[in-house]
Formats: sequence, C-alpha cells, structure tokens
Amino acid sequence: MAQTTQSTTEHKKTRQSPAANAKSRVTSSRAKRLPVQKPAGKALAKEAYQPDARALALLRGVEIAQQDLREAGGAYTLEQVRLLLQGISRQAVDKRVQEGTLLAVPGPANRRAYPTIQFLNDGSIVAGLKAVRQALGSANPWFILNFLSRPDERLNGKKPIELLRCGETELVLEAARLNGLQGA
Repeated sequence: MAQTTQSTTEHKKTRQSPAANAKSRVTSSRAKRLPVQKPAGKALAKEAYQPDARALALLRGVEIAQQDLREAGGAYTLEQVRLLLQGISRQAVDKRVQEGTLLAVPGPANRRAYPTIQFLNDGSIVAGLKAVRQALGSANPWFILNFLSRPDERLNGKKPIELLRCGETELVLEAARLNGLQGA
C-alpha cells in the first residue's frame, strides 16, 4: 500500500507542468540558503543610508507638487467630480481628461486628482481649458495647473483662471501662447 502511494506521488510529479516543477525547485533551493550576515566587527557607515542627490530631488519634486496643489485650492476625487458633473460615468470623466476639457493631476496611490480651481460655483467646469492646453503646447498637468493658478504679468498680475471664469478666454490664450516664448 505504501508503495502504491509513493508511485502515485511520483506519477503526479511527472505530470506537473514545467512551471510547477521549476517553482518547487526554486522553493526548495530558497529553503537551503543561509541568512546574509554583515561582516563581523564592521558597522555600516551612516552615510550609506543617506539618499543621493537624485533621490533628494525626487522628494523635493513631490513636496513642490503638493504645495502647488494646496495653493491652487486642493483637488477632488473621481467620485466627487462625478457628483459635481451630475453623476456622469468614470469613463465620461476619463474622456474629458483625454480631450483636455478637464484637468487631472497624479494623486495618491496612482489615482487622479482633479484640481478644484477648474470648477465654477455651480459645479460645472470653466470653459477654455482645452484651448489653453493647446496654446501652452504642453499636456503636462502640473505645468497647466501652475499656469492657471499663478498671477501673470501679461494679464496685469491676474491669474489666468480668474479671467477664464469671467469669459476672457482670448486674453488667457494669448498669454498661454507667449508663455513658452523667449523674452515673453
């Protein structure tokens, strides 16, 4: 009886897929590894744990993006935007982002965040965002957000978003076109 059980087990092993056989070999080889130990009597230098210049720059970029978003009034979640836009679908929100009529920035956990600055008091989206995006010549959402939310000398120190809210789209588009030019 014991021999029958053993032969059945052997038969099952040979019938397993190559991937399953490889997995069992890897698992058994991991079990045999010894833990890695640091060299006796040598502590790692404190400097080894310090982030390099690139890593520090990445962290600074995240801090700046968070500050920019705070200064622009924060952001809505997808569900909040759907509610503001009378219950439209997630796909309809995505379509507006793709078309450039709705601005979305990367948010926590790889989810989009929708800056509140682009919404009017009635929950609708300010007109002209797509044209501004095209005039700026950039699809970078942070660049677009910063253009909209910062005072612009070409607009007598007003923020472009303020003028869009008042229907002054052509003035904002001209400033957007000039934004990337040398000496503007």
